[in-house]
Amino acid sequence: MDFINAKVELGKGLHAISPEVKQSPNIDWIEARHPLLEKRLSANGDKIVSLGININSEKHILIISGPNAGGKSVCLKTVGLLQYMLQCGLPIPVSQLPTCGIFDDVMMDIGDEQSIEMNLSTFSSHMTNLVHILDEADPNSLVLLDELCGGTDPTEGAALAIAILDDLHTGKIRTVATTHYAELKMYAMDTPGVENACCEFDLETLSPTYRLLIGIPGKSNAFSISERLGLPDYIIEQARSQIDATAIDFENMLSELEKNKAENEKEQSELY
Repeated sequence: MDFINAKVELGKGLHAISPEVKQSPNIDWIEARHPLLEKRLSANGDKIVSLGININSEKHILIISGPNAGGKSVCLKTVGLLQYMLQCGLPIPVSQLPTCGIFDDVMMDIGDEQSIEMNLSTFSSHMTNLVHILDEADPNSLVLLDELCGGTDPTEGAALAIAILDDLHTGKIRTVATTHYAELKMYAMDTPGVENACCEFDLETLSPTYRLLIGIPGKSNAFSISERLGLPDYIIEQARSQIDATAIDFENMLSELEKNKAENEKEQSELY
């Protein structure tokens, strides 16, 4: 009875519900919120930015891109925490009554496990986790990967990341991964069953909105963020001159897609 009462109190505090649960390992969440953010922001009277996400047999890999400090890791942690809460029989902070599935394993590589004692670099620690995940994961697993194959040479890291995602894709393993690699954004565009998403960035205020936009990749906005944090203009301009024109065109295209998507969603919300 204490446990049941505690679940009720948790649900009230998080404005949570008990969704419909099915055995198929899928995620279909509407307005999902990170439980710790929901509690803190609600106490302050602030509105939390919710997350809409769908992972199923047709779209089983989601690649999230966008700026630093834009909310990519929070998206991953929201998915992981809510799935664990669900499988522990707890109500979860989502809106309406989504259909949720049960996974045999929730496997993740989030954060930095660099270790002097174990002689592990940032890249080595992530790769150790990835080796274990690839060995154990199956179609009934949920895999969450933060900054996949970061911390090494960008060309080799992107190639490794694509190969790892391709292996997960072949195994039809539900996966959410974050990245800054343009190659992974292109991979999601060209591969059926893999979908892009981005954490929106407001170019007018030069700050993240923390909204997740499904269907389009995001721009990292390293120059804009560096400028906002006070890096001198001449350094930023010198950095811009080092970038290949094709890469600049691709990033500008992403900015335009992101802007158009946000405008369309705003117009639809005003209509309805």
